[in-house]
Parts: sequence; structure tokens; C-alpha cells
Amino acid sequence: MSEEDVKGYLAVSPERMSQGVALNSAFKSEVNDKPIKFPKEVGAEHPFDFEKVEQITDNMGIANAAVDKTTDSIIGDFTIKVNDSKAQKLLDQFIKDSNLLTHIRPWIKEGISKGNGAMDLTDFKNSKIRTINFNNLYVKRTRKGVVKEFNQVVGNTKTISAQTKTISFSPNQIAHLKINANPGAPYGMGIIWPNRRTLEHYSSAEISGHKLQERKAGAPMHVKVGIPGESVNSADVDAVNDKLKYMNNCTEWATDANVDISVLDFGNITEASVSSADHDVEQFAIGTQIPLVILGKANIPEGLAKTQLEAFQRYIHSIRIVIEEIIEDQILKPFLETQGLSADIDFEWELPGEEEKNKRITSINEILKNPFISEGFKAALEMELAVILGLDEEVEGVIDSPEDAEKKAEEDRRKEEEEIKQPEVPGEKPTAKEEAEINFDEKTDKEIEKMMEGALQAVPENSHTCTEECSCNLSEEASRDMTLAEYVNITEIPGFNFTDYLIKILQRLKTDKFSDLKALTERDIDLGLLSESDVDKLRLVLKDGFQKNKTIREIEKEIDTTIDLRDRIKIEDGVEKITLSKEERPLVIARTETVRLANAGLKDLYQENDVSTYRYLAAMDERTSDICASLNGQVFLTKDGQPGVNMPPMHVNCRSTIVGLVE
Repeated sequence: MSEEDVKGYLAVSPERMSQGVALNSAFKSEVNDKPIKFPKEVGAEHPFDFEKVEQITDNMGIANAAVDKTTDSIIGDFTIKVNDSKAQKLLDQFIKDSNLLTHIRPWIKEGISKGNGAMDLTDFKNSKIRTINFNNLYVKRTRKGVVKEFNQVVGNTKTISAQTKTISFSPNQIAHLKINANPGAPYGMGIIWPNRRTLEHYSSAEISGHKLQERKAGAPMHVKVGIPGESVNSADVDAVNDKLKYMNNCTEWATDANVDISVLDFGNITEASVSSADHDVEQFAIGTQIPLVILGKANIPEGLAKTQLEAFQRYIHSIRIVIEEIIEDQILKPFLETQGLSADIDFEWELPGEEEKNKRITSINEILKNPFISEGFKAALEMELAVILGLDEEVEGVIDSPEDAEKKAEEDRRKEEEEIKQPEVPGEKPTAKEEAEINFDEKTDKEIEKMMEGALQAVPENSHTCTEECSCNLSEEASRDMTLAEYVNITEIPGFNFTDYLIKILQRLKTDKFSDLKALTERDIDLGLLSESDVDKLRLVLKDGFQKNKTIREIEKEIDTTIDLRDRIKIEDGVEKITLSKEERPLVIARTETVRLANAGLKDLYQENDVSTYRYLAAMDERTSDICASLNGQVFLTKDGQPGVNMPPMHVNCRSTIVGLVE
């Protein structure tokens, strides 16, 4: 084969191809690593003594605190998601089996302090990883800067001999984290070594200041012997000096006029020492980009502290990007490849703090109020909001993806256009149900009053307030097959949809104490109240019910099979009385608790969005209780809403709801 036949091609070794070096990606520039060649060429020389940095970090509180606080700020909470369910399951198991979250912290801490962290990945097949000390680890690269291998020198590197042992790792067996690295450098610098001079000054000032304090506390004396201007016998000076050695045991001294004793004046050494230390701390904070308030210096202006914190968060974000890329490309993706899988990995960090979370939540809520945003954008914001609130698992499968939301919106628009084109049927009247669902906001007070009068007239004279002994609602089979969305009868108002309500309901469910059902003592359990573990089971049943929009009958069955309910007993006049049998309780709990949580979630949503009033809406039929009928249509302040007073449920098996009034 002639030269012309191969012109324009590069020879690339299989080893280099395995490292991901593309044929068309070779750079012309080269690196100039200074190698360590004894006992063999183990790799590039370290830019500084890593062991010395380790000693500084371990022995200086301010250095250790800076590394720890930076590390903790970086780690925070994060989630790892994959666009493939099988891959997600494998990764979740790998993270658990390998204790990845435990190993990440020392790995990042090494990177912050020394500039270099190393994770040993040689036992991937058994889902095992571990962090190794970088003091004796060296990076060996080609002239083009491609990592060929890592070499660990075992033993004391200060006394290297021909018998010194080295262990070699291929590039894919070490996850190398570099922090604060210069372009093209094989190693990072970290935050301690670039600030070592400041730390030395700080340490020196601390030592000197304390030494002066000790001397001042000991009240050192200066004694003048003789008359100024006249010579003094040296024996007299020595005699006084000898006596001074025993001064600690004397509280009173008597001398002649030729001896002058005075205490040495060091001036205000405390202020000078503190000022010097403060200066060094400020210089260290600047060098490490850590806000002074995080280092414990609180007497700084609030505006400056806020600016420093914002800059620190940006700094942390930049490091997170590096860490995220290494974890994805050098740990998680290679693990999936060993399982014969390939997937896109999404590494999601938690927002920096509560203040940032609240700002983002406020921004999202304001955007969601805009009636002109697209359904896809709205769905994306709702998903983000659920993640911030920690409800991503709860709303999974409930909130549509942006793509699905857009498709549904387009389908709804198409149906609406078709309905508009349909000719109106002469004389067609709204059904009774449609009449009952007329928005109260569209009615005048007189019209509402008239509607209420008609509704009240429809209530039978023997209507009553339901109690736990009541069985009239329990016999209504039709309502048991209603889904939760139908049963709780939530009315959408402008600016909100059912998904908005559902997020708040699930959030309320996550923290609700179930105080009407939860036992506080063993005696309460005997009377039929639920133990803490049973309350947790009920919480899971209701969460699943709201998420999947199950029927009351399905929730009733799950309560019955999940929780070992007892007869509900109340004590009246010292006598125990069964007020509800254990067979009846699953349905009562399913109905009452879903209505209670739904209305509590509505109230939370209204309050957060400045909906200051709501209207009480009762399910008006022959089974409506007197109390609900009397409250139907009344308007209350949202902040004053209380279940059992002016907000559902007013009693067990209550079917009423509230609807916010938007001005």
C-alpha cells in the first residue's frame, strides 16, 4: 500500500480507541507533565505535597471547617433519574448496594482540600466502590493529555526504593475528581494549598497573640537599679535579678530610692491580635470563595452577606456540574454498560436553600396564574413545583408530561370547536345536575338567595345531622362506585385546575396528623382509635387513592384489608357504648377522610394564592343533613375556615365542599 493510499488517516491504538478518542478529535497541542521515574515511571509529579495539605486540614480548625462546609453545601440532596425503568431499578439497587451516597462525601472532601479525589471502581461487578487517598496516587498521561493509567505507590514515598510496590489502574477503574484545576493540568489545586500563606499568617498571629497575652497576664517586671547617669555595680544588678526569680512568692517589696520597679506595657495587644486574625480570616474567605457568615463571622452588613451567599451558590453550582458529569460518565453509565444497558441519566440537585425554594415556588405560582400560558409549559411548571415540594413520587402518574398536556389541550380545543358547530336543540333545558353546578359567581345575591330557598324546600322535614350511628348514607350503593374526583366534588375556579388542587391535597396528606383518628394512649386504642403505624397505613391507602383516582369502594376495601380496625367505642355516663362497628368503619373513614383532606387542601391552595373567601356548597338531595343545608351558599373568610364549624366535613359521611371566590 502506497503513502497515497493512507494519506489523511491517523493510526490510533485499540487502547486509545477504548478511551473514547475519536479519529477526528486529536488535538495538536501537547502537555508537558514532569514525570516521576523511580521506582518506575508512575506518572506526573504532584504540584504540591498532598500529605502536607492533609495535615493542614486535619490540624487547623478554620481549614477543616472551610472544607467541610463547602463539601456539605455541594452534596445536599439529589436524585438520579433514568429514562428507562429497568435501568432505573438497576441503578437504584447499585446506589444502595455500593453505598454510593456514603462514599461520595469523602471523595468530594478530598477534591476540595487537595484538589483531587479518587474513587476505586475495580469491583463494579459486585456493586462495590470505595474512596482512596490521593497522597500516593499518580496520573500517567500521553503527550496529548490523554490518561493512560493511574499508579498507586504503596508504602512511604519519602524513602522510595527498588522494592517499592506500585499498583496500576486503567483509566476506567478510577473516578478522578479535579477541583480548581489549571487548563491542561493532570491534577487539581483544591482550596487549601492556594491559601496556605494566609493560613500560615493566621496561625502565626494566633500563636504570637496568645504568647503576648500569657506574658501580659504574668505581669512581667522591669527593674532599674541605681541613679540615672551614675555607674552601678554589676553585683548589685545581679543580686536584684536573683531576687526577682522568687517574686512569684512575694506580694510586697521594699527597696531604697535607687531601685525602680515597673510593669512592662504591651499596649492594647488584644485589639491588635484580633484585628490581625480578622484580616487573615477575610483573606481566607476571599481565597476560598466562602462567605464570612459561613465561617462564623457574623458582624458584617446584611447586604454584603446576601451578595456573598449568592456568589457562593454560583460557585457551588459550578462544582456540582463537574461532579455530576464525573458521576454520570465514570460511574453510573459504565455500571449500566456492564449490565448491557444504555440510558440517559438525569442528575438533579436540590435547590440551595429554603429561601431559594420559596422564591422559586412564588415565581412558579405567579406564572401558573397566567391564563395564557400553554398547557405544556404549565405541566412542566407543575412537575417542577412537585419536585421542590418533595411530592414528585406522590404525583407521579398524576401530572401529565408537557407533551401529553399539549396533546390533551389540542384534543379539548378540537372537541370544543365541534360542539360549537352543533346546532342548538330547540327547547333543550339544563339537567338538574347542570343546574346545581351553575357558578355562584355568576349570580346576584338575590338569585343565590332564591336558589337557596328552593334547595332548602327540597330537604325533607325529617332530615337530620348525621352521626356515627347513622346508616342512611352507608346504604347508598351508588356513591361507593364514584371516583374520588367525583365524590369530593371539587369545583374548578379561574386560574386553577384539578391538578393544582391534587398537589395541595397530597401535600396536606403527607403531613396531616389525623388527630380525630389517632390514638394517644393505649386506652385510646382499646376504644377503637388508630395506632401510629395504622395511621401511616391509612395515609398510604389514601395517597394511592388520590393518585390513581380510585373509587370509594376500592379505598374502603383497602382500608378493610390493610388496617385491623376495631369497634369504635365511646364512654357516656361511665358506660362504654359501640357507636360504630368495625365492619362499618372502612366506608365511614373512606368517605369522611377523603372529603376532609380534599377541603383542607383547597383551603391551603386558596390561602397561598390570596383567595380570601370561599362559599360552602352542600350536596343537596334527600340525604342532605340539616347543618349542611343551613350552611349551603354561605360565604366565609378562608383564613377562618374550620372543619366542623364552617368547613366540610361537618359530620361523618359529609359530602359538602368549598369553592373559592375569585374577584
